[in-house]
Amino acid sequence: MHQAFTYTLVRSNRRSIGIQIEPTGKVVVKAPYLVPKFLVDRFVASKREWIEKKLTTVRAFPLQIKKTIEEGDTYYYLGNSYLVHIGSYKKIEVADTLQFPSHLVFRGKSELTDWYKNWAKTMITDRVKHYCQVMNTTIKSIYFSDTTSKWGSCAPDNTLQFNWRLVMAPMLVIDYVVVHELAHTKEKNHGKRFWHIVSTYKPAYKQYVKWLRLNGNKLQMV
Repeated sequence: MHQAFTYTLVRSNRRSIGIQIEPTGKVVVKAPYLVPKFLVDRFVASKREWIEKKLTTVRAFPLQIKKTIEEGDTYYYLGNSYLVHIGSYKKIEVADTLQFPSHLVFRGKSELTDWYKNWAKTMITDRVKHYCQVMNTTIKSIYFSDTTSKWGSCAPDNTLQFNWRLVMAPMLVIDYVVVHELAHTKEKNHGKRFWHIVSTYKPAYKQYVKWLRLNGNKLQMV
């Protein structure tokens, strides 16, 4: 029996139709401006089995976002999970636990979000600089956002965007996303030449793609 689902259509200057299943279970279809709606519908219908499989996984592990910070909560940082320990700390730090200052609990989620964002900017920017040298490429600028549909992007002018939640993923996964977006500074598509560039610097990239697919929900808990 087929699952019922609707999708949100987003049009842009892209060359092909793509489908994104967000952690919330929202189905987003991205299509070029000039592709007729009936062809988009036909494409979605041809991918129904794949969409239903993804939705089954998402619905089995629903996204649950808490609004407060409590002792014993679990959060991820660089691929490892840490239990929250609330105490008389001066700032948020990671040790054996995620040490959280008791005087900040009243605005806990915003404080934790800011902590993640600051570390993401520091770490990911450093990795971008590193791989720019390794891959002999340049970028215009870099900024961070909280998009649920992608972990990174590269604009036509080589401006890079990253989801700050990536700092919760293992460093190898972070590096893959960085390499992926920097590869777009050389190839603005996902053709064979693009994936050849990615595999040159990240031969095991398929493992990292799989990790994000299976664990993406864990990075949405803040």
